[in-house]
Amino acid sequence: ARGKNFLRTILRLAAEREQLRVVGDQFGAPTWSRSIAEATVTAMLNWQPNKSGTYHMTCAGRTSWHGFAQAILRQYQTMQTARNWPPLKASPDGIEAITTEQYPTPARRPANSVLDNTRLREAFEMEMPNWQDGLSEALQEAVTLKV
Repeated sequence: ARGKNFLRTILRLAAEREQLRVVGDQFGAPTWSRSIAEATVTAMLNWQPNKSGTYHMTCAGRTSWHGFAQAILRQYQTMQTARNWPPLKASPDGIEAITTEQYPTPARRPANSVLDNTRLREAFEMEMPNWQDGLSEALQEAVTLKV
């Protein structure tokens, strides 16, 4: 909800432009820092010496950057009227999916960065929330804080 991140960037661009172009062939699981913090507390409360090691900790599910951008704008539209938020110029269906090659960056990005939380689930008997679950809360904070 704070600082420079994809959620805030999409909101800013959607307020400025009618058309957005977002990479649609790179997949991951958007994970809010609060989801990580809450899961870390749960894991630490259930810690045992035999549970040492490295664990993946990302939200469940999978989406592309394009799908994430669409979800952000759809959720914004759902919350907009009730919260008296300003309208955006861009709409979820107006976001164009582009390829990685059409959006070159200095660092190469993997096509699939979804991580496997099986070890975390088995060791601590916990499930990470789906990436969409925290989106409305993160969005509420991002729009309200304007930081």
